[in-house]
Amino acid sequence: MTQENKTCPHKPVHDIQWSTLREDLSELKTRVQRLETTLARGVTLLVANLVGVVVTLLRQLM
Repeated sequence: MTQENKTCPHKPVHDIQWSTLREDLSELKTRVQRLETTLARGVTLLVANLVGVVVTLLRQLM
């Protein structure tokens, strides 16, 4: 029963590891958000270019 009341001697190390993990996950979340934004812009530009090509081809056919 005395061991149940004692805290783990490695608790400070584990706390630091969890803190570091949380920071890393936060950084990863930020990077993924930036990547999503960049991909969305790229897809938007691609669609706009494709629409421009289609419009140009339709004008040449008429």
